[in-house]
Amino acid sequence: MDMIWIVIVLFAAGYLGSRFAFAKERLPALLRDTFLTGWEFIFIGMALGPLGFDLIDAERMGQLAPVMALGLAWAGLIFGMQMRLVDLKKVDRGLLKLTFFQMAVTGMVVFGIYLVMVAVGRSFGSSGLFAGAAVVAAASSISSPTTLSLIAGSYPRTSAPLFRKLLTVSTLDVGPALVAVGLVFCLFPAGGGGAFDLDRGTTLLFFSILIALALAGLFRYFERRQLKPEEELTVLLGFLALISGVALFLKLSPLFLALMVGVALANTLTRDDPVFAALFATEKPFYIILLILSGLLWAPSGGEMFAMAMAVMLARAWAKGVSVRIGADLFRPEGGMPRDGGLGLMAQGALALAIGINYVIVYPGDASRLAFGVIAFVVALNEIVAPFFIRQMANRDAASRKGGR
Repeated sequence: MDMIWIVIVLFAAGYLGSRFAFAKERLPALLRDTFLTGWEFIFIGMALGPLGFDLIDAERMGQLAPVMALGLAWAGLIFGMQMRLVDLKKVDRGLLKLTFFQMAVTGMVVFGIYLVMVAVGRSFGSSGLFAGAAVVAAASSISSPTTLSLIAGSYPRTSAPLFRKLLTVSTLDVGPALVAVGLVFCLFPAGGGGAFDLDRGTTLLFFSILIALALAGLFRYFERRQLKPEEELTVLLGFLALISGVALFLKLSPLFLALMVGVALANTLTRDDPVFAALFATEKPFYIILLILSGLLWAPSGGEMFAMAMAVMLARAWAKGVSVRIGADLFRPEGGMPRDGGLGLMAQGALALAIGINYVIVYPGDASRLAFGVIAFVVALNEIVAPFFIRQMANRDAASRKGGR
């Protein structure tokens, strides 16, 4: 019975929190930017969990795994549903190349930094070493469009092209990261002890794709024409529970499985299908729930973890800045990209936390707790500083365009 009340409280907190998290217009500018994306809900989770009042202890945390997987399935599905091939073909090729270039460079830099730090300081197995480094790298390589979209509204129309480009980059760089996480979970199967297994990994990947297509087909041909909006939402939640349940049972990534289902649905359903409205109506509540769950899971393990997090944060910031600067000159996206455009990609958002949660629930242990601790700390810091970097970049870009007239 306790777990039922905990789940009810989490969903109520997600609903109520979503109504206030982004409504900070009356706050002073400094406070508004500092708490722009609602990252403070991580502290609410910390207060409820073992680091705070221990209202949700370690035993109950283990029982929350299905709820966490449900949130992960939502995150993967909502991203996958945005990946329509028709829309992707309209994206400027230069911008597309820049997107994947900066994502790949950032991922490789962070992977190397984290791998060396863990190899020197810890004695984890292959899943804790290579898989952990890959998960941290994937979470670091992505950028959050939420912060950009919230800040863009305070700038004149002349800045709209810049924000559109950055929003495109921050939306599209998520896909390769989630695919990389899915591959890692297949190649280092949790069901096989986490050791690298190419044969089993190939089999798991093949069946993951088949299962995703089957789930998408099941939803695609489910009779929904007569459903009311609230019934459509109920069906969607049940479908998310099915995706996450299959992933947990097979010890696969709920994010990856839901991503593939979302991509399949996005390219087979019509644009006016009610599921799109139902899915995006739940976006903010699930976002807040993921933040709270991150606080519940976060267990800082001393100065070592904080030192590793600072190293990852600095490496990520450097890699984003350098890769965008090089990519802007190398690929020349239509309309250009500011050389300091990497400052607009500092925010990571809740999807980075979802990647960390994904690792913790499928690979429980010291390695995943350390990786998640690093991810959560870096995300929290970046959510604080990102708005200031974005405004600095946007102001310089506006000044340069004004001076060039």
